[in-house]
Amino acid sequence: MAAWNNYFLPLLVLRDSSVCTVSLGLANWNDLATLPGQGQILYELIITGSVLAILPVMIMFLYLQRYWQTGLSFGSVKG
Repeated sequence: MAAWNNYFLPLLVLRDSSVCTVSLGLANWNDLATLPGQGQILYELIITGSVLAILPVMIMFLYLQRYWQTGLSFGSVKG
């Protein structure tokens, strides 16, 4: 549901393409890639954009994983 809200709300609110979100920009690239008669397909660009969009989230998860695990175990101990 959060991923859909991340796409749908900016789609309704934002009118300027220079301030669109990453998910909205990737969807626009996908629309451009699937238009008939374009000649060049941009799938490599879409996949590269998707990897670059998810990379900071993965790095932060791996870096902060020890705090997340500590918080889970701390909440389960009765004090």
